[in-house]
Amino acid sequence: MCGIAGFCNMPERWKENINRMNDRMLHRGPDAGGVWASEDKTVVLGHRRLSILDLSPAGAQPMMSASGRFVIVLNGELYNYLTLQKKLSDEKKNSAFRGTSDTEVLLEAFEAYGVEAVLKQIKGMFAFALYDRRDQKLFLGRDRIGEKPLYYGFMGSQFVFASDIAVIRR
Repeated sequence: MCGIAGFCNMPERWKENINRMNDRMLHRGPDAGGVWASEDKTVVLGHRRLSILDLSPAGAQPMMSASGRFVIVLNGELYNYLTLQKKLSDEKKNSAFRGTSDTEVLLEAFEAYGVEAVLKQIKGMFAFALYDRRDQKLFLGRDRIGEKPLYYGFMGSQFVFASDIAVIRR
């Protein structure tokens, strides 16, 4: 199942807040958890993992692209990730994948083709948060049907999001 969470513009007590959010998602991903924060701590991503694809540490999230430009947390499954992986390899957009997860394929596809182009290609049930470190932009997305939940909103000047609405409460 997995769970994602995060926020922007909450640099004070960021670690305490994301750890609390991750703890509230333990039921969504009991196998592992991870946290990533931007250098200035204004963007923070959290993940709880239910290991299904790539059980190795190479499938752990938050996950950074090979170039270091993008960071992602993903809840769900991409049905056509092997096709997308083959396309990336055939077009020499990625020379070697570190693991076998659909998350890594999605991440490298965003790097190679751009967010909008990839969203038109992927099929599955998913919700994700993708941070572009170079352009300092946060993208949230989910599948067309909305099978995987993604709640978001503002709490004052702070933007928050999560797979589970109970995670957002103070």
